[in-house]
Amino acid sequence: MSATADIATANISTGDSHEHSDKAIVVRRMDFSFDAVDTMDWYRDNPILTAFIAVLSGTFPPGEQMFIESVRHFKERVTDPKLLDDVRDFTRQEAHHTNQHKLANEKLESLGWKAQKIEKRVEKAIALLNAKRSKRERLAATVCLEHITAIVAEYVLTHPKQLEGMHPSIKYMMIWHAIEEIEHKSVAFDVYITTGGKRKMLYRIMRAIAVLFPTLTIARTIYLLWAARRMPSWAQIKEAWTMLFGDEGMFTCIKEPFKDFYREDFHPEDHDNRELINKWKAEIETYRAG
Repeated sequence: MSATADIATANISTGDSHEHSDKAIVVRRMDFSFDAVDTMDWYRDNPILTAFIAVLSGTFPPGEQMFIESVRHFKERVTDPKLLDDVRDFTRQEAHHTNQHKLANEKLESLGWKAQKIEKRVEKAIALLNAKRSKRERLAATVCLEHITAIVAEYVLTHPKQLEGMHPSIKYMMIWHAIEEIEHKSVAFDVYITTGGKRKMLYRIMRAIAVLFPTLTIARTIYLLWAARRMPSWAQIKEAWTMLFGDEGMFTCIKEPFKDFYREDFHPEDHDNRELINKWKAEIETYRAG
């Protein structure tokens, strides 16, 4: 990529950072403006791809609030000072993601995509599930979902061509979010394991999430298309299928790193992404300077 004014819609300031397992978690103060997003199909002029990202954006605020709360329940049991620092920065990163996606969802709603309605549906679903889960199970669910978001984030940053044709404001929000998901990917896992969590529970919950999460995401994408009265063309359906399920598609490429979760010695930092996130952090700073 070359430096342009695309990132001029975001203001960046860097807060404190702490290290755990030799990797920094940096709290960045982002302030994206979505005022320039003025077309409905802002991702390659493809309503399916646009609706898919809108669903993810609608899912993030309630999902990340769940992550924060589930980790906080066990904070008092954490004795490692570095991990406590990471929990603090994990919480601050996730809270800021929530704020930015809520702003994005307001814009998406104004364009005709029911992202705020997705937020409310996900909130209700989480409340229903939490009523049936113990605090330990809620943390286990967070560990599982953090693994999924981390490998999706890695996919996004290793396949930049997939971001081409996305409105710059939303594209750079997704890149920023991906960087930070990778930075804090081990925090929930470390809290879970160090406070006595068992892998057997992780495997049980991941089996359910592995079916439920993609199924609901696809169903919600179809719902948004229906609610927006958007009928994609055959060419648009083919493009979306290729980007999600083709040889270089997201669901295809995350299969192998997803399976690693079931190894008895798995740790999120087994996937060393430091060079990758350093590259993209430098890219963002280049855009910021330009």
